Amino acid sequence: MENFTIRIEARRLAEELFAQARENELKITADLQKIASEVDAKIIGLENRFKTEESLVRKLSLLADRDKSKQFVQHKFEKFARRNNDTLRYTFILSNDKYAEDFYNTVETLKQNGFLIPQNRIWNAWENAETTKDTGYRGINITVISSQKQRFELQFHTAESFRLKTETHHLYEELRNLKTSDERRAEIIKEILKSAKQVERPEGI
Repeated sequence: MENFTIRIEARRLAEELFAQARENELKITADLQKIASEVDAKIIGLENRFKTEESLVRKLSLLADRDKSKQFVQHKFEKFARRNNDTLRYTFILSNDKYAEDFYNTVETLKQNGFLIPQNRIWNAWENAETTKDTGYRGINITVISSQKQRFELQFHTAESFRLKTETHHLYEELRNLKTSDERRAEIIKEILKSAKQVERPEGI
């Protein structure tokens, strides 16, 4: 399938995902604000809770570009779109000394409020620190499914790890750019990992 056709299909799917997210966002946001106050978390970045449409179109398009077979486009493209978790996304800031405790409390409180959390959609990036899998990201990202079947991403950060994410965002964007040279990619990764070493790892995580 040609790139132009892929972009058309990606935009159609993105529009569907945004329509669903806009319909469910108000209740989800209110529920998370209440839960944050109960588990001693700070919810931040609500002005960025919606992924931009162009970013989502690019994400869907890149996935399709990896496999241009007709079968992929027809059967896998829409399935991936339905499983996309970051059309709507939120961030909780937890304290360093209670990070693990507050994370588990949040997960349990979400479940008690009718949210589902697929076990295979929990990514604990702290575990990868200083390993060959280390991307420089620090935090825990989980996929949550609301009672309206709305998937969204919930990130758990410390103040330091969120600052790292914010300060290195432009570097990750450069990494995603297909025009970035291999030499520059190596420099970016080295720079990100150097910054990540300054972030304190919470106890018990």
